[in-house]
Amino acid sequence: VDKVPMFDVVVDAGCGTGLVGEQFRNISKTMIGVDLSPAIIQAAMKARPGLYDETKVGDVTQIFREKKPISLIIAGDSYIYFGDLLPLFQSMEESLIDGGMAAFTLENVSDEFYEKLQETKPDWRWQLQPSGRFAHNKKYVETVGQQCSLRVVHYEEMRGFRREGAKDVNGHIFVMQKVAHNGEL
Repeated sequence: VDKVPMFDVVVDAGCGTGLVGEQFRNISKTMIGVDLSPAIIQAAMKARPGLYDETKVGDVTQIFREKKPISLIIAGDSYIYFGDLLPLFQSMEESLIDGGMAAFTLENVSDEFYEKLQETKPDWRWQLQPSGRFAHNKKYVETVGQQCSLRVVHYEEMRGFRREGAKDVNGHIFVMQKVAHNGEL
């Protein structure tokens, strides 16, 4: 097993109460929690005092640019509120250091709906779910990543990682690394 590096600046995008952030605290020199909700930021500070060196309320795409250079972006269950990922990935490209990492989760459609999409619209990119969240096609995520100098270095499919009503929710875990403009990591 390779040694995990220490990351200088880590941004927990859509941090919520800090459940994901606390898993990365031990490899973060500076951890910044970002969320759209001031109430959630307050809840994070109360539930996990000292977890974040700084917290920010606002749009992650703007805050990424404010906080650059960033070494690691983590986003558990927050990118599922974006349909078109291009503006988000462009902000990650602009903000990550060369070789910087982004680790995030996305939802996928149900197995049944996936089969229907393959027949009717095989080049689908994202779908709005009844939950109000977006499901993303793996190929679309990889393509947008490539357009923004982000290469997939790790991928995991998550089948039934959560239940919603009586149905399983499928998803993905992506770890992407920013490639330098000369093509090196």
